[in-house]
Amino acid sequence: MNRRTFLAIGGTGILFSLSRNVHAVSAQTQSPFRISLAQWSLNQTIRVKKRSNLDFPRVAREVYEIDCVELVDQFFADKAKDQAYLTELKKVADNAGVSIGLLMLDTNGPLAAGDDAQRAKAVEKTYPWLDAAAFLGCKTVRVNSRGDGSPDEMRPRIVDSCSTLADYAAGRQLNLVIENHGGPSSDPAWLVSVMQAVNKPNFGTLPDFGNFPDDVNRYDAVEAFMPYAKGVSAKSMAFTANGECAETDFRRMMRIVRDASYTGYVGVESSPKGAENEADAILKTRDLLRTIFAEQEKVQPIFNGKDLEGWTAVGGGDWVVENGVAGARLIGRNGKDWSTNPEKTGSWLRTNSQYDDFRLEFQYAINAGGNSGVFFRSAEARNPASTGYEMQIIDFAGQEPSTSGAGAIYNVVAPSKNLVRPAGQFNAVTIIARGKQIAIEMNGEKVVDAEFDRAAKGYIGLQNHDDHSEVRFKNIRLQEL
Repeated sequence: MNRRTFLAIGGTGILFSLSRNVHAVSAQTQSPFRISLAQWSLNQTIRVKKRSNLDFPRVAREVYEIDCVELVDQFFADKAKDQAYLTELKKVADNAGVSIGLLMLDTNGPLAAGDDAQRAKAVEKTYPWLDAAAFLGCKTVRVNSRGDGSPDEMRPRIVDSCSTLADYAAGRQLNLVIENHGGPSSDPAWLVSVMQAVNKPNFGTLPDFGNFPDDVNRYDAVEAFMPYAKGVSAKSMAFTANGECAETDFRRMMRIVRDASYTGYVGVESSPKGAENEADAILKTRDLLRTIFAEQEKVQPIFNGKDLEGWTAVGGGDWVVENGVAGARLIGRNGKDWSTNPEKTGSWLRTNSQYDDFRLEFQYAINAGGNSGVFFRSAEARNPASTGYEMQIIDFAGQEPSTSGAGAIYNVVAPSKNLVRPAGQFNAVTIIARGKQIAIEMNGEKVVDAEFDRAAKGYIGLQNHDDHSEVRFKNIRLQEL
């Protein structure tokens, strides 16, 4: 599929004077996400009656040390209006210290059915489940986009059903979400078009790491869903010998989740073969998420999203902090004085602190025909691309890799492949510097891994190249190694 990033342009711009230095960042720790347990992870165990629906919240807490659960209506399909049963279920959860965060609906019928009466019946069957979810203290209810006909025929039907149900859910302080769950819902363009058509604040997506056909790039798809996410399902099917998910790179996926500024629950939804393997799969998925949480917690913002605290401007140019629905961006415009002369500098923005070994994460977008770069281990005097390193940023989609192309260590080493996206779309980059070893990842894949004998310590900087270029940065985070 084509790579897509959905960019919100609107926002309030604040132009800062760059004639003065600014002081060190007052760091604000950013907690990555929380972990919940999807009941589907024990679906085979429940079906053979080794566990029950009423038992599930206690098991989540006592066996798996997870304090938020996601229920599936299949396991109490006749109980939507059974107040005594719902009261008992809530009591079990409360006594275990467990919240019920999400209810997944499968039994309410096809909300995109071509037959009007059948579709209306599905909507009517959903109402009591929304009431039950509100009583249980849920935040979110997941529905499916099932029906008949072509995707284009199904779209207006699911939009109509979900618009009605989202309004009903809003009156009960609930979110309503669609998961990529097969059929057209696993087509990112289709599901995003549904989000845009319904356009209600409590309506969104439940991105699942799996549930995609082979011709859909799951990472690009989840990235497309994340601006609308009200929850995330960390689907795992099998594991490697060292405990990694075999079919999905969880670290890459969770970087996408974090870059979307999502800090809510990520549900453990393991689905191994055989009930006897379910407990182990839950623990492996949970532990993998815990490991990633600990790793992400160490990589903290060095751009606070409000102003230029912690950064110093060099050589002029304009820098703007813009806050929009997709988060804060740091924008460079009207750069000047750049040349290839190693003795001269142009306009750039540097950190107040210097760094030697580090992990640097950021996203950037460049305009058509634009040019920029990220410096590291650079000095303020002279050209920072010569005193340290520059990872080249340039409008370069579809071209052959080169030492002056996107993702290169400028004029030194070309990336192994060109993974840069078209102008205007955000790219996710990681730069890891350990001694002489420098590695660069572009959009989830390593493209540079080499040793260099240049500077061992210096500033991190963002280049503001010329008055024809506009570069946007966001999610700038750092871990000192």
